[in-house]
Amino acid sequence: MAAYSQNAGFPYNQDAPLLNNDQDTLPSVQKVRRALNILNEFRIQAYIQPEWQYSPSQGGNNAGAVKGLTEVQGGQFPTLANNRFLLRRGRFKLSYEHKNAKDLKIVEFAFQFDASERGFTAIKDFYGKIIDPWTVWFGLQGGIFLRPFGFESPAPPAFHESPEFSRMSQTIMPNECELGEAIVIESPSKFTKFYFRADASLVNGEGIGVGSETGTYESRKDFIGRIKAGKSWDVLGGASQKKGLTVGLNGSLSYYNGGVLQTTNNVYSIVADTFQNITFNPTGTIDTAGKNNRYYKREYYGAHLEVKADYYIGTTTLRGEYIAGKQPGTLSSSQVPTGTGNASPGLDLYVRNFNGGMFYLTQSFKNHMKDGHIMYHDITLKYDWYDPNRGVSGTLVKLQANPKAGLSSSDMAYQTLGVGYSFVPYNWFKLMVWYDYVINENTSLAGLTSNFHGDNVLTVRTQFYIDTKWFGSKSKYRDNLMLKQY
Repeated sequence: MAAYSQNAGFPYNQDAPLLNNDQDTLPSVQKVRRALNILNEFRIQAYIQPEWQYSPSQGGNNAGAVKGLTEVQGGQFPTLANNRFLLRRGRFKLSYEHKNAKDLKIVEFAFQFDASERGFTAIKDFYGKIIDPWTVWFGLQGGIFLRPFGFESPAPPAFHESPEFSRMSQTIMPNECELGEAIVIESPSKFTKFYFRADASLVNGEGIGVGSETGTYESRKDFIGRIKAGKSWDVLGGASQKKGLTVGLNGSLSYYNGGVLQTTNNVYSIVADTFQNITFNPTGTIDTAGKNNRYYKREYYGAHLEVKADYYIGTTTLRGEYIAGKQPGTLSSSQVPTGTGNASPGLDLYVRNFNGGMFYLTQSFKNHMKDGHIMYHDITLKYDWYDPNRGVSGTLVKLQANPKAGLSSSDMAYQTLGVGYSFVPYNWFKLMVWYDYVINENTSLAGLTSNFHGDNVLTVRTQFYIDTKWFGSKSKYRDNLMLKQY
């Protein structure tokens, strides 16, 4: 007896649950098959990233003024130590995916958490998604999910070419995840002409697991929108042939529109005095009525483009991303302030215009084994920059007699040059050696009048990964999972 219509496409159309009095009539083989089909719809993914890092900074520069790169490379170094072992990420993900009679996904559920030597650190995924069973293009998603903005922020860290995302990504969108609802339009897996996805999300805006915040202190919700498209072409038989080639192109346009609540009487913005000294306005914009009532614009524009050439002996990937916008932060940080518990942060807002971007060039070499298995050797060059305050630069970044009007390292631009090598002999193991060379702009701040090399970091990481989909008879992951596909 079917509990759901065969044409509706909801679980379980062809293996629907039976009434209790029907169980005895079900053949044992069919019972086993049903149980295996249900289990096959669940998926477990888990990985850990133990690593060793070295940095001459020992927790800051010689003036104690800057935490620098180490703040965005797994946390600040101890004050008296210049190297350490840490478990950068330890993630476990349980997901469920149901397909209809046409073998197209119509239901998705996922739960993922992150843990390290410091304990349980954050929930990374906890969402449900339902997709219309008729066109299989339109979906509704709710819960905790990755921010659909640009390329880098929603990229899985397990398959990223560098150990960490750029300084800009970690600053404007910390901890990767948000809580809200989303409408998703995505081409189904059997639509092979090209790949298309459009996201429209409403989220709280403060992020998940950021600071000590456990909820939102703002009534206003933020909008995140993205359109992404990609296509690949097989040339001369494709990448699997010795003289073949597969060329791929994909890109996205993203937009973020949100606001940050004014929770004090003062809001600061960049001004120039009669001597053309660029500072924050000394007394702030005094707006007693705006306290707990007015929002200041948080707005980003982003675009990314990637070109990939995949051939028998290797893969070449070139990617660029650019983001600019307006960011309300605080005096000591260009990050959006978060509350404590459900309480507001109670900090003056400092409104800055920012920009930043990143470029990747990855050359992967394929080592074809006699049994058909492929090992990968990847060399990556990366350049990224982040200017948190476009209104001032260079030696004009300096302290003022009024501390609230003064500029600090939070207004200083950074550039990072990274180079690394990765070796992936099998799906379940990855070795990465990476070095970041950090260049801060020359300012008038003490200890930062020239480039401070103490922010450089050497990372040696091992990654251990497991995915139950590897054991499925129809699995497309039998080859190396570290080679990202379009």
